[in-house]
Amino acid sequence: MPIKFRLNYLLIPLFVIITASAASHFADAGLAWYRTINIPGWIFSNLFMLNIWIIIFVFTSISILIIWNRYSKERNFSLIIALFILNAIINVGWSILFYTQQQLGLALFESVLLVFNISLLIGLVWRFCPLAACMLFPYSVWVIFTTVLTFNVWMMN
Repeated sequence: MPIKFRLNYLLIPLFVIITASAASHFADAGLAWYRTINIPGWIFSNLFMLNIWIIIFVFTSISILIIWNRYSKERNFSLIIALFILNAIINVGWSILFYTQQQLGLALFESVLLVFNISLLIGLVWRFCPLAACMLFPYSVWVIFTTVLTFNVWMMN
């Protein structure tokens, strides 16, 4: 059976790519500062973290596409889409606070907000599409890890 083209097949991944690019832009802007601060010895390499983020953004795109194309008539659809948009704002906001503003405490707060946002998304999505919710689990685990990392960096500096 051929797949019918829908504009959101392009727009949703584009939105996710723009989000990732914005976060990366602010991270790159603060790399000189980042190299001067104390970081835990157990941190992963930048390349490893980049690859994790790529996987997370691909899975997030797939999750949103599943929800948008199969479940747009669900009662909480608008709330879920609003939470995904808020998630993108929080994600980029963390990069701004951490890398360009060097506000580690506020970045930690933002990271905790991101954990709550992702957890809420998983809970809402799980009710009608466990597959789309499972696509968000790696994101949740990674953000919990980066929240712990942010806390440690804050304490060390």
